[in-house]
Amino acid sequence: MEKANSVKKITELIRNSNDEFIENELRPFLRIPSNTLNSEGIFKAKDFLLSYVSDFCEEIKEFNGEINPLILAKVDGVIEKSLLIYMMYDTQPINNEKEWISNPFAAEVHILPPPLDVLGDCIIARGAYNSKTPLLCFLNVVKELKKKDELPISLLLLFDGEEEIGSLGLLRFLEENKNIFKDCVDVYYPAAKQDLNGNSVLKLGYKGILSFTIKITSQNKEPHSAFSGMVPNPAADLVSLINTIFSNNEYQIECLNKAYEISEDDQLLIDMLMRTIDFEKIKEKAGILKTRERVPKKAFINYLFSPTFNISTLKSGFLEEGSKNYIPNEAMCNVDVRFAHDISVNALFQEIKEKIDTFSKGTQSEIELIRNIGYESSRVNKESILVKTIIESTKILGVQTVIWPISAAAAPLSMIQRKLGLNFIVGGLGIGGYAHAPNEFIQYDSIINTRLANYHFIRIYSKSNI
Repeated sequence: MEKANSVKKITELIRNSNDEFIENELRPFLRIPSNTLNSEGIFKAKDFLLSYVSDFCEEIKEFNGEINPLILAKVDGVIEKSLLIYMMYDTQPINNEKEWISNPFAAEVHILPPPLDVLGDCIIARGAYNSKTPLLCFLNVVKELKKKDELPISLLLLFDGEEEIGSLGLLRFLEENKNIFKDCVDVYYPAAKQDLNGNSVLKLGYKGILSFTIKITSQNKEPHSAFSGMVPNPAADLVSLINTIFSNNEYQIECLNKAYEISEDDQLLIDMLMRTIDFEKIKEKAGILKTRERVPKKAFINYLFSPTFNISTLKSGFLEEGSKNYIPNEAMCNVDVRFAHDISVNALFQEIKEKIDTFSKGTQSEIELIRNIGYESSRVNKESILVKTIIESTKILGVQTVIWPISAAAAPLSMIQRKLGLNFIVGGLGIGGYAHAPNEFIQYDSIINTRLANYHFIRIYSKSNI
């Protein structure tokens, strides 16, 4: 039986060691430039983690991903059943370094420009929020519990080094090693999920995602535009092709051309959210000045449920200053599609491919479709032990939980859910932001609650599985 005195001692230990943890463990980890395609940084981060967990894990194995390794580590607790902990150690790359207020990998403490100056001291670093801080906070708590021989449940730690490019090796790994997870009962993804009002944000699912590249080329040189009446133009073809898939903010393919049907439960959650959240603060945190819909509720529903067609790269033609009247011989774009719909990502890709095949018959340009990443949407039951544990573990720290029906972001947890048949949750405390943008941050003073919430999650979840 859990002893109140033991809980108090562990809580005090976490509180009293917080500054030391930040300075001697967290900031050195954040200084490692582990963006996915930086092999040197990735391997430094991997070695850091291997060294860190070697102090308290009974078994550690490294597996090949598509480009970066996966790490699997077993930690024995009092209960033999295992809780699978999914974590990522890769980060987004650095773009627009001049827009950062300090070196993205210096992990310096600064006050952010308004309106986020109200947060006080923040650690500025790529990965500070997404998601090296919650990763190391969780591992640190496990380490402290193992030192005291008070880890209440066994854990299986899975570190993904390819999350930011769609977890390319994860699906194959799960398929080939399914037996490893036979004793796992659920999945937890530690994260820093507090809003600017300090509330814990708990999202009951994630959108699916399909990312692809279209390349269009011509065998011609790059003749003067006077010849445009007689030769193919890859740039014009690309624009026309995109319009056969998505135009006027509507999909032209069957599996996404119908609006998502919002359930009664989801509608109740939305109505409650609109009474509690500050939509303007959400926009401020994301750097959004304008939305398509002026009515906040409509904009919010679109954000959560509408399928997106986002062109992140569109490149062709003369890209220097001034103009040049010629016909480009190549054009390309990168697209990511996000969807709440319960559809197969393979079926979605096949429909897009069919559109491209049909379009190809009417042009002399050569078209190549490259599939980058893809996985389905996923949900967790609001009545699950995982959801109730998150709510209780944050309540102990005086933090209210706000439940969202789904996240507009995508996460590879659907792979785990579908392949292993396990429920999952993403949650935890900590205030941060700018995950894919300059000045990614974690609020310094919120890190203590990140660690404490991790501790309470482990012990409360364990009591539910005795």
